[in-house]
Amino acid sequence: MSIMKNFITTQNWSRSELQDIVDFAIVESIPIFPGCKKSSASDYNSRRQEDLQCFNAGIMNHIKNEFKYPEIAKEMGISEKIYVQFVIDKTGSIKDSKVVRGDNKYLKEEALRLVNGLPRMTPASQRNKPVGVPYTIPIHFKLQ
Repeated sequence: MSIMKNFITTQNWSRSELQDIVDFAIVESIPIFPGCKKSSASDYNSRRQEDLQCFNAGIMNHIKNEFKYPEIAKEMGISEKIYVQFVIDKTGSIKDSKVVRGDNKYLKEEALRLVNGLPRMTPASQRNKPVGVPYTIPIHFKLQ
């Protein structure tokens, strides 16, 4: 299972909501997944890399532990990669999740269930203020 960052469409958001959203790639401090500790490395790049590794591991573990292959998709032999886009808002909650790529209805529902079930995190911050960040993850549904 791999995780990647991406942009999110903002056409339906108000001006104040947009000011509270910072791209994941440039935010000063990324969200901290529960169980992770903010890195204390001396340089910015090392801190960010350590924080990102724990963040990704936390999301992957959550998905792995909560994953349930939909029976009907299993019976039909459907394997697919579903991309889910969401925002980790300035309170650390998941919001605005949506499937941005994927075809099977049952796999899309399961992917959204997994993402919407992510625990509340310590939010990202920019200039020492909490901000929301968009994120996109691919979830691989693969029959073995």
